[in-house]
Amino acid sequence: MKKALVLFISTLCLNNGFTAEKQLDVHTQKEIARLASQELASTGTPSLQISIGYKDRIVYEDAFGFSDLENKVPASTKTKYRTASIAKWFTATSAMALAEEGKLDLDTPIQTYCPQFPEKQRKVTTRQLLTHTAGIRGYLDFSKLSEETQDLKELENLRKKELQEKLSQQTRYQDVITPLDVFKNDPLIFEPDTNWSYTSLGYRILACVMQGASGQKFRTLLKMSIFEKAKMNNTLADDAWAIIPHRAAGYRLNRDKTIRRADSRDVSENLPAGGYLSTSSDLVKFALTFNDSFILPKTKSLMTSPVLNESLDIKSKKSWRDAMPHKSRYGYGIMLWSKYVPGMIGHTGRQAGASSILILIPSKDLSIAVMTNAKGWNGYLNFTMKIVEAIEKSGGVASLSHKKHQ
Repeated sequence: MKKALVLFISTLCLNNGFTAEKQLDVHTQKEIARLASQELASTGTPSLQISIGYKDRIVYEDAFGFSDLENKVPASTKTKYRTASIAKWFTATSAMALAEEGKLDLDTPIQTYCPQFPEKQRKVTTRQLLTHTAGIRGYLDFSKLSEETQDLKELENLRKKELQEKLSQQTRYQDVITPLDVFKNDPLIFEPDTNWSYTSLGYRILACVMQGASGQKFRTLLKMSIFEKAKMNNTLADDAWAIIPHRAAGYRLNRDKTIRRADSRDVSENLPAGGYLSTSSDLVKFALTFNDSFILPKTKSLMTSPVLNESLDIKSKKSWRDAMPHKSRYGYGIMLWSKYVPGMIGHTGRQAGASSILILIPSKDLSIAVMTNAKGWNGYLNFTMKIVEAIEKSGGVASLSHKKHQ
């Protein structure tokens, strides 16, 4: 049964058409299809969508497996997946562009632009939100906190907060201000600039700041400053109520490779930190435009430097954990992976019904995106680097400059 499924997937993959102006050679295309089929079989993830970009063009795009298991809908290059936290890279880039335009001071108190967020015991700045050094809390582990709490009043407050947070994850929001109510009155978890803690909630505040600085709604700002400039025509807010063609069904991949439907989650509350649908080709377009023209070289250099004067992690043993955010490999909304290839950057995403990765190797003008419709897929860097190796073995993407249509 498994062999038959893999054979079907392989045939399906090879029959998909490419829209790239110039493509990888046929041998490399077949090798990527083989790697994808192997990944599907070994991990149990329902589908993979893969795109590769070189300089200013898509040179490979294909999809493998099923975007909808129940209805046996094959994944395609049109399938839209949740970006999850890759959206932080979009948001950070737009914020830095505002700073370049003189519309946003990264070091002034955020209430200058977002008065809806109350002042805290210490000044919080946009730079700190961008780099996860503001002391804004992340998602709470309510089960653990409840076990550790003996005070009955505190326990009741935790239960109320847990209910409020769960309700917010099932609510369809059309603005970026109302979702702040869930956590805006909570104290900072540390004094700003003294520590690092990855938090999507900080990026929700950032959207409010960007609205105030630009005078535009956040959705409009991202569309104009990022999506339109990069020609990301298949990227849009993940609206739970909307009928969106080619939206992937979401799943949860368990450790034993069994699959169930994903947890119900409306991600509109989390738009600036991970609330978009996209395709792998659109993600690649974003990365290549980031490399070329979104922001000035000095701004790009700042965004790709580790925060808190941390030494960039290039010597530790490679691990699947490298796909998780960490202060020794994080800049301004960007994850830093020089351990794998000097200067390699990108971001991963993990959310109900989705896991994704986008990498950019600036020195090679190379970008690769892999999207899936299952939370629990941990291929991330391991699988993506196999694709890099396949390209290098074929002579590298630079050889595409000399290839002609055949």
